[in-house]
Amino acid sequence: MVWTKVSDKRWERPVDGLEGYFIVMANVSAGMCDGREHYTLVSKLKLEIASADPTPALRHAWKQIRHDQPHIATTVDGMKKVYEVPDEKALEEWLASTFVISPAADAEAWYQSVKPIKQATLYYLPQTSELIFRGHHHTIDGTGILLFWHAYLEALASPAADIQFGDEPARLAPIMEEVLGYAPEPTQEQAEKATALFLSWAASMPGIGPVSRLGAAPSGQCHNIELAFPATTTAALIAACRSRGISVTSAVHAAYIGAMVRHADPASRLEQYVTANQFNLRRYLPAPYNSSRYAVSVYYTPLPGKVDLPTDAAAFDYWDVARSLHTYYRTSFSENTAEALELKGHFTRVLCGAVQTPEFLASPVSKDALVSSLGVLEEYVRREYGGVKVLDLQMGVDVVMGMSMFFFYTFRDRLRLVYSFNDGFEDLANIQKYLEEVQGILVEELLT
Repeated sequence: MVWTKVSDKRWERPVDGLEGYFIVMANVSAGMCDGREHYTLVSKLKLEIASADPTPALRHAWKQIRHDQPHIATTVDGMKKVYEVPDEKALEEWLASTFVISPAADAEAWYQSVKPIKQATLYYLPQTSELIFRGHHHTIDGTGILLFWHAYLEALASPAADIQFGDEPARLAPIMEEVLGYAPEPTQEQAEKATALFLSWAASMPGIGPVSRLGAAPSGQCHNIELAFPATTTAALIAACRSRGISVTSAVHAAYIGAMVRHADPASRLEQYVTANQFNLRRYLPAPYNSSRYAVSVYYTPLPGKVDLPTDAAAFDYWDVARSLHTYYRTSFSENTAEALELKGHFTRVLCGAVQTPEFLASPVSKDALVSSLGVLEEYVRREYGGVKVLDLQMGVDVVMGMSMFFFYTFRDRLRLVYSFNDGFEDLANIQKYLEEVQGILVEELLT
């Protein structure tokens, strides 16, 4: 699965299992929902820029990113990633279609009228000094977007004077298995382990979930709703987690499960929480693949997880769940690291193959949200770059069909919860209730 030059200008490589999964999901939703693609990632920056007209500099930085990280301009042809080296005309056409100046009053107004994209696209909203990035999940992941913002803002602060295209295909992102030197095909034992892991997870789904119209109503509008904790409350929660010996990720995830228990659809499986947690794997990669130089890549994995629950909501034990999650997050890749990393590639290929079967597509979809903890965002994005201040940063995803997503992270000393959902399946009032319930459980269990 290496990049191959197939003509003077064109490079191709087969996708890996996770990229393939996202391509399949995007194609299915696009075919059913007017071209809209499930799992398209979206991220917003609120900036303070001294320049009266920063547009030329913003556009130049976008061009510089393409030169430094050409994966951002890849497209998909079936199950292949494609990159084409641009001449001057093609480069200008790419800039015109992917660097968009929007007249929208703000990011929310922009989001409700945005159209499907062919490639990763950057939008600038002059009225509010906001930048919005949209990219397919088969091109970039959540942590990758944070690293992208760092690379982009660095380019904005230190623009390259002369950008010449032609050598950039050498910097196209390889698949993770190639970086680690793993064999492209599994042994029989590895194939059996990957298949067994997938089948065990698939047989348990869906687990507990809230009331939803998913599967019984058409897709509606996508939304990303945020609840931000005060800085003082955030600091107190972090200190309480440290004193109790658990991570903030485990604490918030356990609170989310507690909220699902309180608001569970009685028709769902109340005795088990079933999910696929998200693991950023860049820390296990060698330089430069573990850095912002390869921000535009898919270097993470979902990993199946289950938590047994009491059928009586009153018997839910927050601390049992939080400690179980803490162990799961801490040990899943830190113990037997090489074996776990190699299994990742085989598991995601099984996943990609399964989601293309009629049986999987006809099976019930989980109604709870996929959980994604992005940690402390300042580990990836500074608050200031050469006089450009980053006042706010938000992550989200287009939920067109299928599962919602629940992101959480801290930025500028505030814990932020973001619920990405589709109003065709779930009501805003209920989503706000879940977020407030998570907040209430955290305060109750950690601060009282």
